[in-house]
Amino acid sequence: MLGLGFLYRKAQATVDNAIAQLVWGLLMVVPLLVALGFTTAAGSNYLHRHYEPEIANLILAGVFFAISAAIAIGYAVRKPETAASEEAKAQEEADKQAESESASDSPLSAFSNADRDILLAALTSAAPYAIRPVLTTAFRNLPLLLVLAVAAFVMSRSTAPAETSAGATDGVPAE
Repeated sequence: MLGLGFLYRKAQATVDNAIAQLVWGLLMVVPLLVALGFTTAAGSNYLHRHYEPEIANLILAGVFFAISAAIAIGYAVRKPETAASEEAKAQEEADKQAESESASDSPLSAFSNADRDILLAALTSAAPYAIRPVLTTAFRNLPLLLVLAVAAFVMSRSTAPAETSAGATDGVPAE
């Protein structure tokens, strides 16, 4: 059916992969957050025994501020080459897949010019009778069609970074 099975399988695999990553991420993060909560409570009790409550709370706030500052600095100085190399690998894989698909015979190449003309004539003569049932079916299945359109949009997006940002950082306009 016009290659929609491949599109559906690819969308399903993408969604399944995203859900699996989310579930495994939650399975790892939730126990760590619980442990962090108990560590904070124990540290708070210890600090309240040795210092006044206000000072103890300020110490805890400072510790969390230092942790968040260290994470922010680590995020700011992370290696952008890693993301660029991953994008380059994904682009190379997409190029290889496009080459393999272009090498294979497409369904339209099986038709000669005469066959295409006959098919076009049949479609134009049947169109007035087929429009109403097709539109009725389309409106009935509008949520499914919207999900397929969103999935096609997400899978067709380019992951390459915009090249205009590099020209804007060095003060030279992009050519």
